Amino acid sequence: MTDLTVKYFHSGMTGAPQIANNWGDLMTMLDACLVNGFALKAIDTLASTAGIATATISAGHAYQVGQVVEIAGADQPEYNGEVRVLAVTATSFTYIVTGTPVSPATSATSLSAKVAPLGWEKAFSGTNKAAYRSQNPASPQNLLLIDDSLKTPGYTNTWAKWANVGIVEGLSDIDTIVGAQAPFDPNKPMQNWKQVETNQWGWHKWYHARTSGYDTYGDGGAGSRNWVLVGDDRLFFLFVTNAAGYGWYGRNFYCFGDIESFKPGDNYATVLCADDQYWSNNGQYSSYPGQYNGYGFTQSLEFTGKVLLRGHTQIGNPARFGVTSLNTNNSSQVCGRGPMPFPNGPDYSLWLLPTYVRQEDGHMRGLMPGMLWMPQDRPYSDQTIVDNVVGQAGRKFLLVRTQYSSEAEGAQIAFDITGPWR
Repeated sequence: MTDLTVKYFHSGMTGAPQIANNWGDLMTMLDACLVNGFALKAIDTLASTAGIATATISAGHAYQVGQVVEIAGADQPEYNGEVRVLAVTATSFTYIVTGTPVSPATSATSLSAKVAPLGWEKAFSGTNKAAYRSQNPASPQNLLLIDDSLKTPGYTNTWAKWANVGIVEGLSDIDTIVGAQAPFDPNKPMQNWKQVETNQWGWHKWYHARTSGYDTYGDGGAGSRNWVLVGDDRLFFLFVTNAAGYGWYGRNFYCFGDIESFKPGDNYATVLCADDQYWSNNGQYSSYPGQYNGYGFTQSLEFTGKVLLRGHTQIGNPARFGVTSLNTNNSSQVCGRGPMPFPNGPDYSLWLLPTYVRQEDGHMRGLMPGMLWMPQDRPYSDQTIVDNVVGQAGRKFLLVRTQYSSEAEGAQIAFDITGPWR
């Protein structure tokens, strides 16, 4: 059966939510990609023949070949649900339909299509605040808590903008944490969410508006940010720039969700990647995105800004982690920066390798689902989709570039967009 749990979205898609220079914009994008979907369109006619359904939208649709869309409203249930787009014209798209439903479809209300979300739940919410969690019964359903509101007291609306982010085991309301949380300092338990000392507004952050320098240097100006999100119903990866007009060379790299743990019944193998930036205007000077998360997952065994809810013992405080793969140069590696030639001579191929999650104390915790390590040097342009990888028959991979080390240097990561990831 074709898997539809894995989906990807980007800011250039028709109808995609835009992250601009406003508090709350990041949360609006997550609402659309994780929970609600976007680009809702009314279907004029829906018919099928020989197992292929054709949806016609005379005003024009928003969908691409390979994209997962959600069909609703047909009296015949065979037409409804999540489907993958097979082919498109300017005013129609097709998809596989099971059985032999009545054609054309009828509807007691109206027929509609939209870009399907990842299927997460928004379990709690407040003004520019949210808590998201997987609805998959196999997930421990730890929550991603986000506060994308104006930082107070003492903050100016023209300074950098970000969401404070953390993993929480539970909530009784949007402001009250129950159980474990990460990051966490037992000496300052609310450090990530409240101002505990002057000039401090959080700890782990997802930025979406800033210039280089200190947070007080500015927000990067108006305009829509470049973003890419890829995930399944338990884990997602997010790339987002700090200012309008940037491509891959201005992207931050973040993530949240469940890894594939080596420990049976692991209730705390939930990971978060963020910028680990405590001081906002005196002590941490950021000259380029990713500087305070070890450039996301592009650098092997770099533990900054990456945290598991708890270590493998299932007790105590959070554990930092890094990622690693097959070591091809006997030193620190950068994903998508070589040193293997491309193509690899013996098999004339692109190599994509598993990505492992290693706790800072040395224990190998598990695999990073959906993410493949690239030991070659940026073989394709940003967001190229490849389907001819040796040893990966039938699978397609999205190759995303992101910033590494400086504004002029990039790395590249591969994501399986065929699925399933587990």
